[in-house]
Order: sequence, then C-alpha cells, then structure tokens
Amino acid sequence: MHRVIVIGRGLIGSAAGRHLSERMDGIALLGPDEPADRQTHTGVFASHYDEGRMTRIVDPDPAWAVTARRSIERYADLEARSGVPFFTNAGYLGIGEPGSDYLDRSEAAGRELGADVTRLDAAGIRQRFPFLTVPDDADGLHEGSRAGHISPRAMIRAQTTVARRQGAEIIADEAKAIRVTASGVEVDTANGATLRAERVLVATGAFTDACGLSPVALDLRVFGRTVVLARIEDDVMAELEGMPTLGHAGTGAYILPPIRYPDGQRYLKIGIGTTADADLRSLADLTGWFKSSGSAANRRDFQAFLTALIPALQRCRDWHTDTCAVAWTGTGLPYIDYAVDGRIAVAVGGNGKGAKSSDDWGWLAAQLVGGGGWDHPVPRDRLRLPKR
Repeated sequence: MHRVIVIGRGLIGSAAGRHLSERMDGIALLGPDEPADRQTHTGVFASHYDEGRMTRIVDPDPAWAVTARRSIERYADLEARSGVPFFTNAGYLGIGEPGSDYLDRSEAAGRELGADVTRLDAAGIRQRFPFLTVPDDADGLHEGSRAGHISPRAMIRAQTTVARRQGAEIIADEAKAIRVTASGVEVDTANGATLRAERVLVATGAFTDACGLSPVALDLRVFGRTVVLARIEDDVMAELEGMPTLGHAGTGAYILPPIRYPDGQRYLKIGIGTTADADLRSLADLTGWFKSSGSAANRRDFQAFLTALIPALQRCRDWHTDTCAVAWTGTGLPYIDYAVDGRIAVAVGGNGKGAKSSDDWGWLAAQLVGGGGWDHPVPRDRLRLPKR
C-alpha cells in the first residue's frame, strides 16, 4: 500500500509528488503521458503540452504574487537537482491602460516582495522595446530578474525526475475511479489496476469534475481557450531581440516571446480569454475541444491584435492555433483542501495563471496530505473548498 497517491502529473501534481517524496516514502504519482497523436487518443488531455508559460512575481493579488516568488526561488535548485533546464529569464512587461489600477496593484504586491520592478510611460516602453507599438497614454510595469517564462513540459520533467530519484513511483496510467475503504483509499486505473493508499491527492485540473474524481462537486468553470502561434524566421527574430513576456491589461492577453518548440521552429504565442470561449462541462466536451483546432474567429482577432502591437509580425508567413483549457474556482485561488477528511484531498484550479505558482501550490498540497503544519503566507481558509 502506498502512503499517498497523487493523481495528476501536471504542474501542481508533479510538484506535490516531488515535495511529498522529500518528506516520506511510499509516494506514487499517477497520470498518463502526453499522447503521441491527439486525434486517435482515447483518454484525457492536459494544458501543459506546451513550451511557454509566463512567470513573474508581480500580480494584483498578493496571494498569487507570494506563491510565485516562493516558486521562482526554487527554480535554480530544481534545475540543478534534476539536470533539466526549464526557466528563461526573459523578463516581463505589463501594459496597462488609462483608468485601470491593474499595474498599480501589481507593482504594490511586487515591491512588497522585493521584485525587480520599474514603471515605464509610453516613451519608456518604446525606447526599451522598440518593436512594440503602444498608444501615447500607455503605461508599463517591467519586472527584470526572476521573471520570464518556463517550459511546462520541461518543468514537469524536472519535478518527476527528482521525485523518482527520491523514491516516488511514477505510474503512466489514468485514474478512472476513487473510493474510500476501511483501510484507506482505492484507485482504479484505465489499464485495469487497483492501487491502494492511505491517502489520495487529486490534482487533475480541468478534467476533475468531468471525470468524477472528486468525491464532492467542485463546481469548476472550465473554458476552452484558443492560442495562436506565429512561426518566427531569422529576419523577424533579429527585430524581437530582448522581447519579454507580455501581459496586456486591457484585453487580458498574455504573449510569449519566440520560443523553440519540439519541431525545431521558434514560435511567438498569444492567448486571450474571451466571452465566446467554449464552456466545457462534460468529458466529451473536453476531449472534443483538445482534438479541435480551436476558434477560427480567435485566430483572426488575435493575429490582428498581435500585428498591430508588434508590426514585425506582419512578415510572418506561418500562423496556427492550438487549444488548452482553463479551470476557474469560485475564489480565484486553487482549492487545496480535504474533500474527505484524512483520506482524499484536492489541489485544483489554476485560474488561468497556475503555472508560475505551481511549485508552491504543490508544496502546500504536500504539506496538507503529508501532515505538515500550515506555515505559509496564504491563510488556509482562502484555499478551502466552498461550504455546502
């Protein structure tokens, strides 16, 4: 019997597995590998099948800011221990708009935590990043050291490598059912196995409700998000030298600088949450979305937005879309709490920005199921499941 089975090998789940395996033996990390072919795949998917996620300390919510800082502070150690690099210190630029206090709140939270931040007006943005076209009333917040982007695939590889070296068992299978027994918890898998543990941590993201993996309904709001990627050739790459990750307060857009993908090409990526995003409620909805090419309307709109902001992208000849899903909780923070006291806990709900804080959310989940105290700047009550 395992002491703890972590279900979900995504960003939060793999982090929890790594932190738990530092404290105790008997840890298993259960979850399928990335499918080789999405169209023929018959199981679940995940949103971490990608090479770029923003990371930075600044955030209008101090809870997200402090968990990001605590996560970022562990990056170098995790890279060194695993031998897997995943963080690029490209910096971050938030672009505000008149009447919004988004950057003010982000700056305040960042300065409180010692972030390397600089406020820029429109002229300052253009001088520092001449490839950007911004209006005269634009406002900017730049974070330098310890901000940039991570490869979610590589970060999960790093977490899993260290967890395995610390004795955790990595099981490439999919959980199908969970039940409490007299002696603990049983987990049935897609391959027909029944795993047993004293406790289980469910960290299955957007698929949690649809797969019935929490014994209580989490009422997550899950939306399909289309991302658009532009292939960057050498002539455009030369103009984008020094490009940071970008956040656009007015639209909610997040933009990743050119990053090399597994096909050997460099792509610049944009994602924007819109009111037309697909509302994904069932397993069929989710799997259908991940097998689709996303929204054609989003592609047109996002491409137009990008080429106006970064005119050099008008020379890009290859654009394509990809899909991911965002799981929103009722609190704007993850749920990290017991669903069945002492037996089944959950760590779910990235709320569209879970990657940057994932190591610390995993640390907190490991504290919870590993029996540690709640010695953390975010009060436990803020991460509890909603009362029924």
